[in-house]
Amino acid sequence: MSGRVPWEAEDALTHDKWHNVRIKLDAEQDETLAEISRLSAVLKSELEADLEDGDPDLYEREKTLALLRNLEDKQYSLSQALASLEDGTYGTCENCGREISPERLEALPYATLCLQCKALLERGMIVRPAERSSF
Repeated sequence: MSGRVPWEAEDALTHDKWHNVRIKLDAEQDETLAEISRLSAVLKSELEADLEDGDPDLYEREKTLALLRNLEDKQYSLSQALASLEDGTYGTCENCGREISPERLEALPYATLCLQCKALLERGMIVRPAERSSF
C-alpha cells in the first residue's frame, strides 16, 4: 500500500473495504469524543462538589481522570489511523513495515503494530518508533 491512498485502488471491493474501515473509525471516534465530553463533565462536577464538601473523593476523581486519559490516548490513535488511511499507510506495522493482519485490524482498527511487534513491545524488546531517539 505504500504511498497510495487506499480507495484510489482500481478494485471496487478494495474501495468498499477502505470505505467501511473509514466508517468504522469515524464511528468509533465519535463515540470516543462523546465519552470524553461526558467524563470531562463528570470530572468537573466532582471537582465542584469537592470544593463545596471540603472532603474530596480522591479515588473517584483519580478513576475518572485515568479513564479520561485512556480515552484521550484512544482518540489520538483513532486520529492517527484516519490519517494513515488517507496517506495510504493504514494497516502497515510502524515498527517492521509488514502488513497488520486483517483480524487484528478488525478487533482493533487503530492498531499500529502487528502482533509480533506488539508482543516484542510488551516484553520491552523494542521501543515504539515515536519513542526512539533521533540521535
